[in-house]
Amino acid sequence: MRKVLNILVLVLTLSALIALSVYCAYDHFHDNLKDVNLEISRKTEKGFVDYDKTYKMILDICDTANNYQVNMIDVDSVLNALNANPWIIKAEANINLKAYLDVEITECEPIARIYGKNGKSVYVDDEGNLYPSSSQYVPRLLIASGLGFPADKLGNVNDEHYANTELPQTFGLIKEVLSDDYAKKCVRQIHYDKKKNYIFSVNNTNIIVIFGDVNYTGEKLLKMKHFFDKMQGNPELDNYKEINLNYKNQVVCTKIKNKKI
Repeated sequence: MRKVLNILVLVLTLSALIALSVYCAYDHFHDNLKDVNLEISRKTEKGFVDYDKTYKMILDICDTANNYQVNMIDVDSVLNALNANPWIIKAEANINLKAYLDVEITECEPIARIYGKNGKSVYVDDEGNLYPSSSQYVPRLLIASGLGFPADKLGNVNDEHYANTELPQTFGLIKEVLSDDYAKKCVRQIHYDKKKNYIFSVNNTNIIVIFGDVNYTGEKLLKMKHFFDKMQGNPELDNYKEINLNYKNQVVCTKIKNKKI
């Protein structure tokens, strides 16, 4: 008899829990959507994704004036709209138990801006993924210019339509520069000229650094560092217009009056 009572109590308890869960679920899905909790993951306060505009866009999609109940909110449409943004690399959205729509966005993190010969530019991240430029937000990054590539295709630098352009090797050089502690702080622009040489513009001086091709990159960066470290504070540095790193074990300097030393 006692065993039967225990089973009966267990059944009644489970039935009560199921009924409570059903009621809570029914009550939840018939609640009004209270608000949108929007979070944008990025390292800077401002970025490519505008918080206010994105928040308003989400409210417009939810159409809270008409779709006032949680079960009427089209979360998939919100995600589709967010994923269509070229600067958003990941988006998640769900309605929590308190009837708030939680939206989490991860924004791209470019490491450089690359200009084509036609003046159009793209951003590139650490993995070689390309993003369009924006008139609303212009981060201060390393710049590369003078390249011939279709800036409207985007994708990744290793995609087939970039195979015959200078983009893949330039991306490799950008990575080398940014991984070198000295060059990362020193080099502000990389230009690819008509002679197929990479030219560096560096901070705190008007001297042009002729880097040449992408061979022996580490050795050239080290020579550049040693040269500027040695010449730091030397007034003679103001007499140079360019230095050439293409010669083995030496840096060839050209004076402003074209006098080589």
